[in-house]
Amino acid sequence: MPALVRYEQARTALAECARIDEASEVRDKAAALAAYARQRDDRELEVWVREIHLRACVRIGELSRELERADHGGSGGGSKFPAVGISKAQALADAGISTSTAHRYEELAGGRGEQAQAAGRAAMEAYFAQSRADGTPPTTTGLRGAVLDAVQATIGPPPPRPKRPSPPPEPPKVAPIGADWVDWTGAVQDLARLDCDLPELAARSAALMPTLLREALQAAERLRIWINLLEPTNDQAH
Repeated sequence: MPALVRYEQARTALAECARIDEASEVRDKAAALAAYARQRDDRELEVWVREIHLRACVRIGELSRELERADHGGSGGGSKFPAVGISKAQALADAGISTSTAHRYEELAGGRGEQAQAAGRAAMEAYFAQSRADGTPPTTTGLRGAVLDAVQATIGPPPPRPKRPSPPPEPPKVAPIGADWVDWTGAVQDLARLDCDLPELAARSAALMPTLLREALQAAERLRIWINLLEPTNDQAH
C-alpha cells in the first residue's frame, strides 16, 4: 500500500479518535513504523509516519484538554465525553500516559485558549508541509518550537511565574538551660543583690582570709569572663 494512502487512513483514524487510548495506539504504531523506516533507510516513509506520530501526540493533547473541561462540567454540553464518572487522571492512567506527558502534548496542541489553538494548528500544518517538501522527518522539538512561536506571536508570551517567597529565617538555636546554668546565674544574682557591709563582713573572718582571698580572686576572674561574654549580646539587644 502506498505511503500516501496509509498516511490518509491514519489521519482519518486520528480525527475519529474520541478516547486517549485510541490515539495512543496510533502514536505507538507510528513510532514502530518510523523505526522500521529508519532501519530500511526509507526517508519518504519515515517523513510520513513521523508526521502521523506527532499528529497522534497532538490529538492526545486535544483529548486530554477536552477531558479536563469534562472534569469541570464543560459548557454548553459540547464535550465529547459524557459524564460517566471517568476522570482525566483515570483516562490518562488507562492509556499509560503520565500527566507531564499529557501537558506537553497539550502544548503541542496550542494550549487552552481558542486563539492559541487556532495559531497552533496553523503552525503545525505549515511545519509538516515544510517537512514533506524538504524530505526531512519532523521532530517533537521542531513542532514544539513552531507552535510556541506562533502562539506567542498571536497572544504574546506567557506571564512570568511569580517567585516563591523565601522561607522565614530559622530562629537562632538556643542551648538548653541546664542545672549548671541555673546555679551560676542564681549565684551571680544573689551576690549582686546581697545587702551587707563588705568591710565589716571581711573583718569577721580574718582567720579564713587566705582561703577566702583565693576564692574571691577566682570568682572575680570568672565574673570578668562572664561579663565579657554578655556585653556583645547586650549591645545587640539595644
